[in-house]
Amino acid sequence: MGKIIFKKGTRANLPVLAEGEPAWVTDDKKLFVGDGTNNYLIGPALGVGDINVIGVPGNAGFGVGICPPWKVPQYMNPMAGCYDVFDKNYGNYQYRDGSVMVWIPKFYYKITGNNIDIKGIDTYPTTAQANDDGYALHRAFIDGGVEKDGFFVDKYMISKNAWGTGYIGSSLKNGLPISTAVDHNPIADLTACAGNYYYEIINAAHARDGINGAVNANSIFFCCSRFIYAALAMLSLAHAQASSSTTYCAWYNATYNYPKGCNNNALGDIDDAGVSYTSDGYSNCGKTGSGTPFAKTTHNGQECGIADFNGLMYEISLGLTCIAADKSITGATQANPCVITIAGHGYSTGDTIMITNVGGMTELNDKIYKITVIDANTFSLDGIDSTGYSTYSSGGISTKGTFYVAKQTTSMKDFTSGNSSATDHWGATGVAAMMDALSPTTVASMFKLGNGFSQRYGSGANQVLDEATSGESWVKTGLGAVKSGNSIDGTGTNQFGRDYYYQYIRNELCLLSCGHWAYGTSAGVWSLYWSYYRTYSSHYVGGRIATYGV
Repeated sequence: MGKIIFKKGTRANLPVLAEGEPAWVTDDKKLFVGDGTNNYLIGPALGVGDINVIGVPGNAGFGVGICPPWKVPQYMNPMAGCYDVFDKNYGNYQYRDGSVMVWIPKFYYKITGNNIDIKGIDTYPTTAQANDDGYALHRAFIDGGVEKDGFFVDKYMISKNAWGTGYIGSSLKNGLPISTAVDHNPIADLTACAGNYYYEIINAAHARDGINGAVNANSIFFCCSRFIYAALAMLSLAHAQASSSTTYCAWYNATYNYPKGCNNNALGDIDDAGVSYTSDGYSNCGKTGSGTPFAKTTHNGQECGIADFNGLMYEISLGLTCIAADKSITGATQANPCVITIAGHGYSTGDTIMITNVGGMTELNDKIYKITVIDANTFSLDGIDSTGYSTYSSGGISTKGTFYVAKQTTSMKDFTSGNSSATDHWGATGVAAMMDALSPTTVASMFKLGNGFSQRYGSGANQVLDEATSGESWVKTGLGAVKSGNSIDGTGTNQFGRDYYYQYIRNELCLLSCGHWAYGTSAGVWSLYWSYYRTYSSHYVGGRIATYGV
């Protein structure tokens, strides 16, 4: 798009720029403020950033940016300092309900081992050019079948906010974070939400631009996707690797080099005794954005960043789900490999299953396996020598699931909260219309097979994220899922915060990110929990909202 032309004014007659007053940056980095009729030229000036550039890892302003003026939604205004890379409000905007949202410009990444390099559109104007150099566009920037310039994401988790005659979930500093349980700031208190269930976060998102707290069927807002959480985690890792001091990365530490948060069950951080939060009045949950020093709690270690990704509360994350079914086990052999009997199992070689509730041979329980079919009633567990296991006595459940990820042609804002319609995020009808099935090979690669549910990111020097620039391996990285089972173990590595990777197969899966206030080292920007479904309710699960703008 070409330059936006405004009337010029002298510095002598400039009005005072108040927080939330409209301002614009043109393509040639001229900064204007005004009311649309009388506009005043401010820039170019020290600190004015380039439009829609992600910045340089380790430097001021990295990880956020200036939204192209033509992409800013109606009723969304830049905050004072929005265009200054050294300002606390760089890349920060405010919607009409008071919600503070941060613009994340489109970026490309290149993975070499466990090193991540980030480049913006100032380096690669097109994805094709980036791909030629081995860089991939992050999946978070594809929506509705097109590449997006960036996305707005809530700076804070949502809290209850009066809007007209109703209530909505808004991104407010020092708010009481909404949860999905009746005893802790219940989401059902929002006008658009009928109950305290995970799926209600979709309705809460669609109400931000509604009337009097009601759902807007044409909303531009959506519950934050797992793609967005993974993109922010990647930015944090790249910033950590490029930083060598706390100058532009307040949470920099030679050992614990990642964002800090409310995770030690005492309104502080388990790795940094200098971080503290203000209680929201429930257990040891903190108020939104109340961490001090604040910059230590943001994704980029600067006050302009997004707060509270390491602890505070789990956050509901859309974009991936699972359709799974249980079958009853009637036998298991002490053999190499172990053979499981299920009458008419209907499985195929290469499928991934989860086994629970086996009696006797309990060594099989709470693990995920890849299988080889023997006949209609039996199959073996690949790589499992059960000759030394206890004798099978009774029962057991085998759960097989097909995992689905949002189609690139799907718009995240179009997902609805049920499990029966063509736009629902859950259920066979919505999944068929809005999502693509991941192949059995890809699914198997996302888990540490034959091992327990509790895993953590990182395993020695093994590569954690896949370097692919396309295909399902690229999709995995876009979700923050691991390259292979060798990428995780029970201990994890400090490079990835020792964050939890809780592997599970769950029907109507609803992914959770980040961890909660008592989750210790398991919480973090990478943390990913596969075990809950859409109708769960929890006092430590909430969320935040995003939009791709206009």
